[in-house]
Amino acid sequence: MIPSSYSFVFVHRSHGCDGVLRVDLYRFTSIKSGLDYIVRVEEYPNNMYAVKFYLKNHSHSDKKYQLLTNTFEARTIINTCINIMLSVYEKNDKASFGFIGSNSDGEPVANTKRYRVYSKIIATYFSDKLFMHIENIDKSVYMLINRKQLELNPNLIDDIEESFMQMYDYFD
Repeated sequence: MIPSSYSFVFVHRSHGCDGVLRVDLYRFTSIKSGLDYIVRVEEYPNNMYAVKFYLKNHSHSDKKYQLLTNTFEARTIINTCINIMLSVYEKNDKASFGFIGSNSDGEPVANTKRYRVYSKIIATYFSDKLFMHIENIDKSVYMLINRKQLELNPNLIDDIEESFMQMYDYFD
């Protein structure tokens, strides 16, 4: 487990739709602010997992991934998400991961502030030996592709990208 993080609990598993195989929800509470966070882990084909988090108070907002909390504890929150990713990997060693650094209001989609922060922290904790790091700065997308699975399927990256392009206009 990564230090400087919060403990988390598994909340719920649901069946996905529109290309998402299933969704696992986790929750943790910030000791600093007392605020609750939700981490959504979406499973896609090819053992690809998208990790998303938001403040529980923002659950019903269409902009929940874009709203700033101003709690100034990004590293601790991201470390907690990394621990959730590690728990997923512990259960499925074929897992690859991805995330989008959402843009704030008025910020362009390319190379967002969130993306820059997330990518620096992720690069610190995930070895090039186990994962290939792929970045799309224009879309603020970061993927960790499982190297063992890539050896078994040399087209894995193309398969994942094609799958996302079919599901989401964002990747056109």
